[in-house]
Amino acid sequence: MENKLVEVYVTYDPMEASLVRAKLTDEEIFFNVTGDYNISVSMETFNTQLGRIALKRPIKFFVKEGDAEIAKVAINTDKSSLLDEDLEY
Repeated sequence: MENKLVEVYVTYDPMEASLVRAKLTDEEIFFNVTGDYNISVSMETFNTQLGRIALKRPIKFFVKEGDAEIAKVAINTDKSSLLDEDLEY
């Protein structure tokens, strides 16, 4: 049985990539990432979303083929509770 990796998410935003990494880790899903490096070290630009778009350097997430649907649900599910409480100031 071959454990083929499939692409489940692409982003140019390093902060968004950190959130996706955390969600996949929380769900204990094995994943590989490409392009997740600081482009300001090797390029003449800052490590920002706009810089990555200009240089065509996306951050891509890959999971095992069998985990693809679970990973997509995990990535697109918001489990934050910040707005659940009625905050009064």
